[in-house]
Amino acid sequence: MKTLTLKLYSFNELDRETKGKALTTYRDLNVNFDWWDDEFEDFIELCSYMGIAVIKDKITFRGFYSQGDGSGFSAMVDIPKLISAITNEAWKDYAPMQEFSFSVPQVDRRVLALVAGGLLPSEPQIVSRSRQYGVVTDLGISEVVKDGKTHDNIFEELDKLEEWLRSVAETLNRHLYESLENQYEFLTSTAIKESILNNEYLFTADGRSANHLVELNNRIPKK
Repeated sequence: MKTLTLKLYSFNELDRETKGKALTTYRDLNVNFDWWDDEFEDFIELCSYMGIAVIKDKITFRGFYSQGDGSGFSAMVDIPKLISAITNEAWKDYAPMQEFSFSVPQVDRRVLALVAGGLLPSEPQIVSRSRQYGVVTDLGISEVVKDGKTHDNIFEELDKLEEWLRSVAETLNRHLYESLENQYEFLTSTAIKESILNNEYLFTADGRSANHLVELNNRIPKK
């Protein structure tokens, strides 16, 4: 039988270089669960103030440091409420410090009146791309009929409206991705140290985790 004596150290007892190794060891400590769920909920709530009903299980992302990484989401849109929210910066009722570079649509007022009055048979939506990250938009309008007549001449204005909605959706999608990226970076940097200290983790002199040694020692029957 051999008896080994090993000195273990708290995080604050390690030197600067060894602390860096300890942090690397626990890099995934705070991201081995659905850490993005709170970010999803926050995004959904933010969008709701703009008349955008985001579908949670249609939010997708991949990140964060490779080509092709990105995010996407799908939602139903209340166009009149969205225009009003942008005019009045209504999202600040939820996120007072959040800034967006939105603008109101440059569309014929008569067309906007048709939209506001519910006279266009539309179901505007934002759609997450199926094979790559990003969003597309669809006003859901195949024809415009008023007083029994088909009005094809307003489709140019509707195209402008759809393009405006796309720009709004892309801005929100960038915000979603940046929020996820910022949270991930926090959880894999600053928050690691906090978790290590709160859980009183121990290390060997070279910065390797020693918690398994402590647990093993605790399982050995004491004579």
